[in-house]
Amino acid sequence: MAILIDASVFCAYANSRDVHHARAQGIFQEIISGKHGTAITTDYLFDETVSVINRKSSRENAVEAGKLILGSEILMAKIDNLCFQKSWELFQGNKDLSFTDCTNVAFMRIFGIKKIATFDRGFRSVADLHVIT
Repeated sequence: MAILIDASVFCAYANSRDVHHARAQGIFQEIISGKHGTAITTDYLFDETVSVINRKSSRENAVEAGKLILGSEILMAKIDNLCFQKSWELFQGNKDLSFTDCTNVAFMRIFGIKKIATFDRGFRSVADLHVIT
């Protein structure tokens, strides 16, 4: 069992003023307890996380968030060529998801991951995913 951690959860966790901050803290407590299995993120989600935090807060906070992710038990997967191609196919046929969101869906389908921790409502329209919010 595994769960993919979306950038929206990392960003909410890092920002105490975010409307989802308290829930993001709760999600990470659930992950630490092992409730959702192995926690995974991707290099694309890492990029999105530190970029958003840098833009909305500060470089210092972005670096701190990046260090926390890289130093944690969360596995970091790289989006490879197969996943990229599947993401591109999905992106062309889905108007509700960004390309990075499509990499999440493709990655999850390739590796049989059913759970995603996210505050992004676009994932609710993906039939084979269980959204943890």
